[in-house]
Parts: sequence; structure tokens; C-alpha cells
Amino acid sequence: EDALQAAGGVWQGGPYAEPARALVAEHAGRLRERLDEFDRRADEVSGEHLVVTHGEPHPGNLVLADRGPLLVDWDTVGLARPERDLWLVADGPEDLARYADITGRWPDPEVMDLYRLRWAIEDVALFVADFRGPHDSGADSRQAWEALTGTVLDLCGQRG
Repeated sequence: EDALQAAGGVWQGGPYAEPARALVAEHAGRLRERLDEFDRRADEVSGEHLVVTHGEPHPGNLVLADRGPLLVDWDTVGLARPERDLWLVADGPEDLARYADITGRWPDPEVMDLYRLRWAIEDVALFVADFRGPHDSGADSRQAWEALTGTVLDLCGQRG
């Protein structure tokens, strides 16, 4: 929200500040629509079937130990619908069917899509906040710029 409001000004902080501002300004209308969509859809999701969720169960947070795989980095743990984690780890219908067999509850694809949208919006917010602050032109910033650009284009329906 703050970045959308500030997109008409000048962003300082480093070499990607102005390109990030221009990207947000160019896509501000569609980004606002996606934020509104998220708010609307989030209001429609019930607080039923809440479980402890990790928040980021991607391979970067999986450590292979002697006794088996361990899920690490629990700083985003939260009480939420299981779809919060499932959208990121389920490779297809067979994974969702396996989850349903184990738990007796079939994941809701609409809720999975909502959490997918939330992830993308949060990524944009985090990347933009970083670019509005002090940063350099190193490899990490270049990788973040590419991720921001791709995520914005995906959110706006302009990339595969």
C-alpha cells in the first residue's frame, strides 16, 4: 500500500530504487486490483480447520539429517488453514489426495490459490521495501530485481 502511494515520487536507496518505483508505477492499477482481490477473498475464508503451519515449507528450509528430513526456520509459523503450506508443497492432485487420505479432509483449491496470491503480494512488498532502502548493485540485488520483476509480471497476468 505504501509503495503504491509513493510510486509517483522519487525513490532513493540504491541502483534499483528508481527501476522498482517505475515498475510499481507502471503496474499500480493491476497491483491495486490484486490487493483488493486478496482482501475480498481473505474475508470469505472461514477460520475452520486451523492447524499449526510453517509458512515457508520450501526445499531451502529442509535439512536432511541422519534421522530423516527436518523442517527448519520456523520464524513464520502460524495458526492457519493447512492450505497455507500445502499450496507450496503439493506437486499435484496425487499429493492432495494423499493428504486427504491421511487427514480425512480434502484441501480447498480456492484457499490454496489465496495463499499463493498472498505469497506473491508479500514477495513484492518485501522486495520493494528492500529497494527503497539502502542497497548495492551486487548479485543479491540483481537476483532480487529479477524476482521482483517476474513476480509483478505474474501478478499482473503478463507472464506465462
